[in-house]
Amino acid sequence: MRFLVEPSPAGGWLVKLAGHDAPVSRHDTEEEARGRAEAYRRGASAEGERGMLRDGSVVLIRPIAPEDKPLFVAGWEHFGEASRLRRFMGVKQHLTLENLAFFTDIDQTDHAALVGIDPDTGDGLGVARCIRDPAHPDTAEAAVSVIDSWQGRGLGRALLERLTDRACQNGIKRFTAELRADNRAMLRLFEHLGRTDVRRDAGDLELDVDLRTDAPEELASVLRGAAAGDVAPR
Repeated sequence: MRFLVEPSPAGGWLVKLAGHDAPVSRHDTEEEARGRAEAYRRGASAEGERGMLRDGSVVLIRPIAPEDKPLFVAGWEHFGEASRLRRFMGVKQHLTLENLAFFTDIDQTDHAALVGIDPDTGDGLGVARCIRDPAHPDTAEAAVSVIDSWQGRGLGRALLERLTDRACQNGIKRFTAELRADNRAMLRLFEHLGRTDVRRDAGDLELDVDLRTDAPEELASVLRGAAAGDVAPR
């Protein structure tokens, strides 16, 4: 990855990923921006756990870090309009600096997220995340997103398996999720995580999923058999 550092029209300095108009981050000084650009370059080479998908493809899966903002900027262009609509439950043309910070500046406990990476190119392929509900500490909202060209290959399943394991280790016993009513593939996958309560809200679906924390091996087996395709939910 190659990065550019340039003045911001609103003041301060921007770090941009070469070939992309959207900034990765904004900083008060040029020195700070150049230091952050170097951190992004180092972060792009971070290793992860190697996993093989059902089609034989190999991916790296690791926890998301603040240095992964460029992966989101580059990956956004590989989501089609339908995927963006499913992911954000509405139209969203670009990721803001606030979006990037929210997605990557996380503690991996109350807000946990994993990224799947192509080991040959270093490109980000998909993300699974869950965010704990402060009012109900054993509950977290979960979401999975996979770029269009990697949907249907088992990446969403692999990410969700590992996210579920991490969530259970963090004391999460229940996932909630919001899906568009036509997102049937992901609905089936969530239903196989455990007992699922499905409610309709203005044409969309709201899910409560009780995780099978007492039978991790059975859960992993069910997930492997359940994921017939990957479609990106909210």
